[in-house]
Amino acid sequence: MQVRTVRASSVKEAMEQIKDELGSDAVLLHTKKYREGGVLGGAEMIEVTAAVDETQTRVPHVPSAYVPPAAPILPSNVLNQYRMTGTSAEGAAPMPPQGMQAYETYGGELGAEAYAAPAASVYPAEVYAAAAPTATPAPVPPTTPVYDAAPEAVPPAPAAAESDAAEAPVAQEDERAAERIRLLEDELAQMKTMLASMMAANQPKETISIQDALRRQDVRAELCEELSGKIPVADVNLDSLDPRAARVLSGYLAQVMQFTDGLKVGTHGSRVVAFIGTTGVGKTTTLAKVAAHFVLEQNLKGALITADTYRISAVEQLKKYAEILGLPVEVVYSAADLRKAIARHRSKDFVLVDTAGRSQYNEFQMDELKELLAAHPRMEKHLVVSATTKEEDAAEIMKRFSVCKPDRMIFTKMDETRTIGMVLNLLAGSELPLSFLSNGQSVPDDIIPATADRLAELLLRR
Repeated sequence: MQVRTVRASSVKEAMEQIKDELGSDAVLLHTKKYREGGVLGGAEMIEVTAAVDETQTRVPHVPSAYVPPAAPILPSNVLNQYRMTGTSAEGAAPMPPQGMQAYETYGGELGAEAYAAPAASVYPAEVYAAAAPTATPAPVPPTTPVYDAAPEAVPPAPAAAESDAAEAPVAQEDERAAERIRLLEDELAQMKTMLASMMAANQPKETISIQDALRRQDVRAELCEELSGKIPVADVNLDSLDPRAARVLSGYLAQVMQFTDGLKVGTHGSRVVAFIGTTGVGKTTTLAKVAAHFVLEQNLKGALITADTYRISAVEQLKKYAEILGLPVEVVYSAADLRKAIARHRSKDFVLVDTAGRSQYNEFQMDELKELLAAHPRMEKHLVVSATTKEEDAAEIMKRFSVCKPDRMIFTKMDETRTIGMVLNLLAGSELPLSFLSNGQSVPDDIIPATADRLAELLLRR
């Protein structure tokens, strides 16, 4: 390692000295300004310290003011004649392209030597001598006779083979490009996740980010990490109380879940809806809330049917709701009875069917329920699950009740738990949409048509 310290009156002068002594590969270590001649006066000077690795090949410094030696150039009238006609004034053959190119590129001074030999071989001696009296033409080597060689036989190349050979590299290149794009996308998602984590670590302690709020709701870790890859990094660390946080989370939920925004009555014929699920999840109360919404808010006509003859008070409870709403109610004991009851009310806007609670592990009960639901081909089935159920059990309920082919999901008792991350965990990536969220026993108030906005608000609550 060579180290040099130079002093000069300007930075430019100091850098020139460094380059002269150490070459172009020198690395600056230190610079400082000082006054020479005393504190109160004197000229301002620059001190520069630089070093170079002796093991590297030194690149010599070429001064910027370098001027090559002058050489004679062609007369302007001769050059112009060549530019316009391609022949000399004396009718000589055209100047070789390399000669004209050298002259045009480097100019009269730098190009003189470059075009000297070609010009001498083209111009008559008296013209060239007048143009460049001091230049000595390069000797022309003797011409060696060239005999025509016998043409080589070129075998014809098969067109199909060439086409396949040309397409194969293109296809391989496309595959490699697609793989590079995929790897870049993965790396970008990882970088966004890491950046979000770093930004979250610098947040004030009283700030609860969207990701932290989801973790508090027992949302799975992989879904929390996925959130940072689907929305801007700056939004991931928004405080959950920020008005923008619910909108950001809602956008993510809309990407990973499906919502039906409640239940809408069709325009063609009666809409038949059955509520199924295990015991004690609130199927009858949920049915009454939906019926009240149709009657009180939309002024629709409908009927209620119950197949729950196992509970002593089930029929009486539904009859009480029907009496308040002014709706007819029927009790059925078999699939045939249900089919006839639905047919009797086919002129109504809606028909809501209450079913008995069934254990997901009782195969006989599940087969009985499946047979009952087959009574009407267009019956819409809503699987009702309590939000207080353990996530593992809720997943098992969804799996076992899949034999009944449910069309929608309803979560009840949202007010009886502080963690509802199970809703997101179970339905993220699922084709089963969410229709209602029930958050109390009051009829008809405590039920919310499921939307991404409403679920986001519940997940961000503190």
